[in-house]
Amino acid sequence: MNSAELEHVINEYSEHLLKMAYFYLRDRDLAKDIVQEVFLSFYEKSTYQEQGKLRAYLTKLTVNRCKDYLRSWSFRHLTFNKRSIDSVHTTRDSLIVEEEKSIIANAILKLPVKYREIILFYYYEELNMREIASFLSLSENTVKTRMTKARALLKKELLADYWEVLSIE
Repeated sequence: MNSAELEHVINEYSEHLLKMAYFYLRDRDLAKDIVQEVFLSFYEKSTYQEQGKLRAYLTKLTVNRCKDYLRSWSFRHLTFNKRSIDSVHTTRDSLIVEEEKSIIANAILKLPVKYREIILFYYYEELNMREIASFLSLSENTVKTRMTKARALLKKELLADYWEVLSIE
């Protein structure tokens, strides 16, 4: 893969991957780092063979990197204080501000990762339950159970007007 092809891939998918990483990590700078690592890995290894969609492949790499980070020692032992959390929420770039403007997005961000990812893949990526199960290497029943639990958690957070949007299938 030459640099022009890589630049095209970055321009095409970086916004989507950044949103996905942010929804997992809730940290703009960390999301950018993860996406950069994904593109570097993609470029250096170039083991991707056109078996499916490149977007799905890069999304899977991003999700896996985010999960690895969330399991890492450094993440688990970070100490958050009120000031540092507030600074993350006041220094947002325009891409993330657009996503966070909706009340629904904020409610989704409050969900635990295992429920958040189901909601994101179902509503944002428009995958069905079987595709989500395959993508996350879970059983279809587990995905359905997590979706039910995620919706119940969201229902508590959202007003009736916003809840109607998510309850329609």
